[in-house]
Amino acid sequence: MKNFRYHLLLLLIVIVSAFSFVPPPHKIPERNQFIPTVAYEVPPIAALTLTASDVVAAKGEEVCVEVKTKDFEQILSMQFSMNWNPNILKFKEVRNYGLDGMSIQSFGTHIVQKGFLTFSWYDPALRGFSKPDGTRLYSVCFEAVGEPGSKSKFEFSGKPTAVEVANASSVFLDLRTTGGAVKIEGVKK
Repeated sequence: MKNFRYHLLLLLIVIVSAFSFVPPPHKIPERNQFIPTVAYEVPPIAALTLTASDVVAAKGEEVCVEVKTKDFEQILSMQFSMNWNPNILKFKEVRNYGLDGMSIQSFGTHIVQKGFLTFSWYDPALRGFSKPDGTRLYSVCFEAVGEPGSKSKFEFSGKPTAVEVANASSVFLDLRTTGGAVKIEGVKK
């Protein structure tokens, strides 16, 4: 009987220790000597640059922000959004289309009262267009409704339309932008 208790106690200790034993953590060397160090070089990302103009207007005056391009090489399609402060600028229209296939249908004007203009365009010939640096792609026109001294940024963004630019080689490009601004000075006479 004494031997039975001893074995039972020993069995209990083994069972408890089996479920409660945590092995010590492994020490992982900071540098694994068996794996050679490899340096990966990231290729340069091609980019399209859009720039919006800075303009000054009197309250009540119509003003247009010009969108110009740089590095417009074999662009097949692009989409993005433009944003501004609707308390300072009231959307009127888009004009001066600078690409084949671009029209008012390229612009989503359904939420302009909230300061969002969406844009989507593709080359109808599916070949890709190239334009010289400084080419005007289009103009976005507003009525300046803000008080004198107020200013609204005009920016490119992915809200609500995600940014996507592709060239004729089916490569997605980075979109680099320089936003513009409209400053209200005085009142229209």
